[in-house]
Amino acid sequence: MKVLCAVDFTPRGQAAAKVAVDLAGRTGGSVELIHVTGPRAADILAIAGSATIVDEEVRANIDARLAAECDRIATAGVQVSAHVCDGEVEPSILKRAQKIGADLIVVGAHGRSALRRFLFGSVGDEAVSIANRPILVVPPGVDQLRSTNDAAKRLRVTVALDGRSGGAAAIAFARELRSQTPCDVTFLRLYSAMEEYARLGLAGPRDPFEPDAEVVADLEREVRTAVAFLPGTGSTSVVVEPAWGELAAKILEVARRQGDDLVIVGAESRHGLSRIRHPAVANRIAHEASGIPVVFVPHKEGSAPGKSVPAIMNVLAPTDLSREGNRAISFAYGMVAAQGGVVELCHVDVRTEGRLTADERERIEGQLRALIPRDAEERGITTHITVVDGGRAAEVIVQVAERFVVDAIVMASHGEGGALRSILGSVSHAVVDSSRRPVSIIPSLER
Repeated sequence: MKVLCAVDFTPRGQAAAKVAVDLAGRTGGSVELIHVTGPRAADILAIAGSATIVDEEVRANIDARLAAECDRIATAGVQVSAHVCDGEVEPSILKRAQKIGADLIVVGAHGRSALRRFLFGSVGDEAVSIANRPILVVPPGVDQLRSTNDAAKRLRVTVALDGRSGGAAAIAFARELRSQTPCDVTFLRLYSAMEEYARLGLAGPRDPFEPDAEVVADLEREVRTAVAFLPGTGSTSVVVEPAWGELAAKILEVARRQGDDLVIVGAESRHGLSRIRHPAVANRIAHEASGIPVVFVPHKEGSAPGKSVPAIMNVLAPTDLSREGNRAISFAYGMVAAQGGVVELCHVDVRTEGRLTADERERIEGQLRALIPRDAEERGITTHITVVDGGRAAEVIVQVAERFVVDAIVMASHGEGGALRSILGSVSHAVVDSSRRPVSIIPSLER
């Protein structure tokens, strides 16, 4: 891992340099120390009587101090170099990182205002446009990684996820880190109990302050699917807990309790060249972090959907058992016919409202089974049958899609003809409006 570390010859800068060398040593990388002489110093030199002489003396002094810093942090197997430049501090650091192809920028935080200024808005548009690499912030209270004194000890890392797109970048950084050095990685997923109950359609008495088995199972499956395989050596665990109040404080609390070396937080770059803008949780972590280093991983614009072909392996096919509703089912099977997969056949009986008898349920399940194509099994397609007794059709369909973690929903634009068309047609519109998953609408033949 190639690391660029900003130093200003303060204790915070020295601590950041030690962390940078530790990470580089563990990952077989190198470190470049960068010191930026600010524009105010240049102004003073410009009005000095012997500006050239003073400039040379200042530069020589900085070079000597950087050389001493390199000697201080040098360790076997880690190449340490130095670079001095003039200009605005933050843009200069970011531009240098781009030029040398740094994998990580390490900075020491002197306080909340300085940290927030670096991360959230003082950087100009040009610099922010190239700030597409992780930034490790070494806050007050940290002089080295917890496991520094035991080089054979695995790093302990918590990756905080909140379901946003920035989480993919955080996972990717954790994957790359563990491919280079042994790590015990915990993926922490905190959730709002009421939001998850509504999303999954969970009813009945529940304790929102305790982990809910159904919510935990769903979110853990979601996290493990997103993480997939982690290379290298170390343990991998998923922690799903309800959270109330300040999520950032909870994340830092868990990390400190586990004795972590690092917290990794995904961040999203919004509005192109505007600025790095972390989601609210990351913002608060930056504001409150102390005692544990935090890696902010910007979401790369080029990594957005569209750069790879999504795999469609699990499709939900809801039907009202009308001719038009059933016609969409063949398209659902066609979507997974090439590679095989799972089709979830679903019927929501909106007329029973909890009064569906066992015989009626069996009859409906039989009707759904009769819709399975004859060659589905030969093509490696598995079919699951779900009958839901009552509820608002659109809400139930979206909830079923969440429970089964489907890759897509395929449904008809209209159900029965005549007077019911506008009512049932609105179901497909409502699903499109509220689903977090792709929805394919099959139009009616009656046009």
